[in-house]
Amino acid sequence: MTIPRTFSIILTMLLATTPAAAGTASYRGDIDADANRDFFEDVAGRPVTELVITSMGGSVEAAIALGRWVNERGMDVVVEAYCLSACANYVFPAGRHKVIRPGAVVAWHGSYRHLVETGQWRDDARARMARHGEDEATAGARARAAARRLAALEDDFFEHIGVDGHLAWVGKMPPHRVPDYYTLPVADMARFGVTAVKAPPAYPPADLSQVDAHITPIRLDPEPAP
Repeated sequence: MTIPRTFSIILTMLLATTPAAAGTASYRGDIDADANRDFFEDVAGRPVTELVITSMGGSVEAAIALGRWVNERGMDVVVEAYCLSACANYVFPAGRHKVIRPGAVVAWHGSYRHLVETGQWRDDARARMARHGEDEATAGARARAAARRLAALEDDFFEHIGVDGHLAWVGKMPPHRVPDYYTLPVADMARFGVTAVKAPPAYPPADLSQVDAHITPIRLDPEPAP
């Protein structure tokens, strides 16, 4: 889902002469349709096997498109600093191997399936009323339809990559009820099908000050995730 922040987008292919660098692409900034278009044009025809990403998130549809691109090519995903929201939902779990560099963090804060199941799509309706001047009935109908469409898109994507989409909103639910972003240890990621994750032994890092977001580390109870 879209993060209400504006970040500059820096898209750079790493074209050093070593074989490892030649197969690496970098994506930095918000994930949206324009950034994807530029990125896909840059990497077209190049032997990319690894995506290095730093992003606060962005568009659901654009992030799913990027995640499918990663997954269908069997690419690895490397998080250098942070991968939040739509980046964590759809790009990070799509990788063949996932690497979280020392000091980096992957954090979630919900999904449209979460909004549909909990009724929080109504917040989008109120936002439409304020932004577009729509009446309550019109805003509610349009927000509900949009949320259901995006939730279905998410469901299809998670099924495609073999991941339980509850990963993206488990921390928002009891007993955790995290108000903003949450991280999970590697062992808990695996419970949702996010495997082949390499992270420092002390992950998540104790210092999260490099990220302009409130992030709460959580651990799941011993019972299997829904």
